[in-house]
Amino acid sequence: MGIDKRSGKAYYLTMKDFRIRVYGHVWAQELLRRAVQQGATRHAYLFAGPEHIGKMTLARAFAQALTCEHPTGQEGVGACGRCRSCRLTAEGMHPDHRIFAPEGSQLRIDQIREVVREAALSPVEGRYKVFIITEFERANVNAANALLKTLEEPSASTRIILISHQPSGLLDTIISRCQLLRLRPLPEREIVSALQEQHGLSELDALRLARLSNGRIGRALALAETPDSWQSYNQRLQEMQAILRYSPAQRIAHAQMLEKHPQLETILQEWLMWWRDVLLLQMQAPDLVLNRDHLAELTHLAQTIPGPQIRRFIEATMTTAGYLRKNVSRPLAMEALLLKAPKHG
Repeated sequence: MGIDKRSGKAYYLTMKDFRIRVYGHVWAQELLRRAVQQGATRHAYLFAGPEHIGKMTLARAFAQALTCEHPTGQEGVGACGRCRSCRLTAEGMHPDHRIFAPEGSQLRIDQIREVVREAALSPVEGRYKVFIITEFERANVNAANALLKTLEEPSASTRIILISHQPSGLLDTIISRCQLLRLRPLPEREIVSALQEQHGLSELDALRLARLSNGRIGRALALAETPDSWQSYNQRLQEMQAILRYSPAQRIAHAQMLEKHPQLETILQEWLMWWRDVLLLQMQAPDLVLNRDHLAELTHLAQTIPGPQIRRFIEATMTTAGYLRKNVSRPLAMEALLLKAPKHG
């Protein structure tokens, strides 16, 4: 409460809430909140699940709660959202929080050595130093092994959060030393609510993006936040349809361009959703189609391309996506995939 100097009347101060908002994953938020409030957090966690479902947001919210000055909140992961530490975390400026992501196609061993070195130091401000390492499946064996000693003999003031889209690609010795939280795509209704809350979308527009995101809240929010994202998505779908008309030489040339795209894995997921929609139309299930804005094109493909061709291409796309996570030759993988795409027109 404050006192107005001119009128002498009392007024209540309105403080900004800096809590990092996590949509969905209620069970995980409750588990982490109880651990924080009981002082029973583990030294290492592994957040696993598909891309764009909120793993990084949950990790940042957990880091915020771990270093919060008054972690008594009953919402989210338990941070108060009002202290200096919470503000610094929300602004990405907390001195005791570090985020490491792959540089290029791999997490390098020198990045992990930096984690190990800093983990041995005392926190600058709070109770813990918190390290978030994303896409840990991209760490090679040497890098993963470099982290093992820190996981086996952790400092009492260090907390490590690993994030992985493909936990099956991790060493068993890494998984066994972490508390594993397997996160799932969000229900459609939760994504609709998030889009309406964040962006004020109509029920119809929010539902369209929720269906298109296929349970991936990060993808839905990205499409809603920037018109460019939506335009780029539609452009990529047009390019994918153009491939169907290309000669083998043109397909190889396009593959060489695509393999350099920074969002290649996302593009392959978009292709999978597109061809899934074509199959659904062939099975007379239009209500399940995600790309409803492109119903005319989808219907045309469903009527003119045999189902077995589509299924073979879907299988090839899934296989290629798996290869890319294992650091195989991207040019060769994409050339092989595009040569298997159905022919049309």
